[in-house]
Amino acid sequence: MRVVLRNPLAADGSDYRYSLTVGREYEVLGIECDSFRLLTNYSEPILFDPACFEVMDSTEPAFWVSTVGDEGERYAYPPGWGVPGFFEAWHDEVKVVRRVFAEQLAAWYPHVVQNDA
Repeated sequence: MRVVLRNPLAADGSDYRYSLTVGREYEVLGIECDSFRLLTNYSEPILFDPACFEVMDSTEPAFWVSTVGDEGERYAYPPGWGVPGFFEAWHDEVKVVRRVFAEQLAAWYPHVVQNDA
């Protein structure tokens, strides 16, 4: 699934210009509570408001595991990434989680470039 950032100002007041580039195409790495998880320009897997993006290709990877929450919100990730606490551990700089994420990112999304941030 590929999207382009069109509006960098989210409804909650977030300004995405600090982590993404307007007009650039990004690969959606997953969907969490209806938000898109993208790899920022600084190689951080962050959630973003989908209303700020134009969907260029809505095809979702066959390897995504998709669920719907109690309130109808959607979750879709590669196996293991949707486990509660996975991305929290990544942001807490847990080395094994960061290594697993980097290895799986390279395997599942070989065209996505990680920057050394």
